[in-house]
Amino acid sequence: MIVAGCLASVGVEAGTLQAHSAATNQSSTAAATAEAEAEEPWSAYVVPAAANMRGSTGSLQHHVPSIPAARPAALPQGPVTIEPGSISHRQGQLAVRLPKGARNLTLQLKRHADFVFGTAYYPEKVAAADLDWYKSMTASMFQGLTPETQFKWFYYERVPGQYQQAKEGLDRDYIQFAQDAGFSLVRGHTLEWSKVDFGPFWAHQLNCSEYVAALKHRVVRDVTLFKGKFQQYDVFNEIIEAPGLLDTCNLWDTAFPDIFKLAHEADPEAQLCINDLGLIEAGNAPKLIRIIKEHLWAHDAPIHCIGIQAHFEYAGINMTHQQQQLDLLATLGLDMFITEFTLFTSWAGPPILPDHPDGWPVSYLDEQTQADMTTQLLKFWFSHLAVKGVFMWGWWDSNIWIPGAGIYTADRRPKLAAAAVRQLLQEELSTNVTAEAPASGWMQFKGFYGEYAYSFVNQAGRQKTGVLHFGRGAARRQSLLQADTS
Repeated sequence: MIVAGCLASVGVEAGTLQAHSAATNQSSTAAATAEAEAEEPWSAYVVPAAANMRGSTGSLQHHVPSIPAARPAALPQGPVTIEPGSISHRQGQLAVRLPKGARNLTLQLKRHADFVFGTAYYPEKVAAADLDWYKSMTASMFQGLTPETQFKWFYYERVPGQYQQAKEGLDRDYIQFAQDAGFSLVRGHTLEWSKVDFGPFWAHQLNCSEYVAALKHRVVRDVTLFKGKFQQYDVFNEIIEAPGLLDTCNLWDTAFPDIFKLAHEADPEAQLCINDLGLIEAGNAPKLIRIIKEHLWAHDAPIHCIGIQAHFEYAGINMTHQQQQLDLLATLGLDMFITEFTLFTSWAGPPILPDHPDGWPVSYLDEQTQADMTTQLLKFWFSHLAVKGVFMWGWWDSNIWIPGAGIYTADRRPKLAAAAVRQLLQEELSTNVTAEAPASGWMQFKGFYGEYAYSFVNQAGRQKTGVLHFGRGAARRQSLLQADTS
């Protein structure tokens, strides 16, 4: 028997979503042991339903920056790296019961039980000649998806009441694509983002009471329309540094918690998140904790997860600080997702947006440095108890907001980071078991919790295939006897 690699990605646990759980130290060994003994629930999500509005319209422009030709003389130095912690909480001593006379057994991990590797997805920006390749590569590398722009309110409903075309595009180009690819997590990003860089937006030009009514309508309508299609929502995006009308209209203790309640009522199975920046590379974690405790939990509003943006300037990466901030956020007892991951070197691009007068982020990282740092960060996040997934914010240089930050070049060539990520997910963080002539009865192996594809030849010489789910507790032992139907 050998243990080697297969594609690692993941399903998201559903179960009963709670408004909040007791604060726990996610780094403690005791918590890891207790979690390892708990039963691992497996569940599936469901499908749709149905539900208009008026106001003033605004213009929207989309800017695509290009990477400057001039490269800095030398890249800045200074990342602080640490060894990732234990990943034993994602593994267990598993066992499979084999039929008498079984041979040529293979077990291949297809998805982790509690970790998903995903990406932002933006097919509208891809040329027709590249679209099939873009879809195929996305489906082969990832198992989670976030519409990069299509669901943002200012894009989804540019004119009040005119959202149907965007909704149809999401269903066709995102939801159906994710279902066909077998993705386990599709994120609704974002129900509201007060800071809009692409021009004036009609809803943000309303008075306070009109804005609240429009926002509530948007949330109820669209969470209902996408019930079961999005398993997770960023209810608000970037509210710490750009609270917008939450501050202007003093909505923190009224409309803010109400929006979470309305979203939960519209789809009780969906996870509700706040997605924000500066949480682990800067000092915004305590601010988010205060917002959740004082403005959500104090009003019995549900929140289930924290979305952590991770657009990192290479020289400023400090994993020691990240560890401290992740542990601090984990005391809330909520799932955490790295929702937007990119690496860059400097603000050397043209100053396109008014809030970035110093320029636009670009990446001049050499391929080996990019590969090393990408895999170090992925392993580091995978090792944290509370982190349930990592989403890259694009992966191809022709379709990513930071020029040069993709793991594939514009001409489709895989960079070293692409091979390194694939090796990490398919081998180091995966399980592949083979046994030519296993003894009948229980066969034990150490592996990651999750969904496995199996294959074996039975005593009658027929090949049997299927899927097994290995979880914690009693679910660590699975039987293949029922698969041997001759």
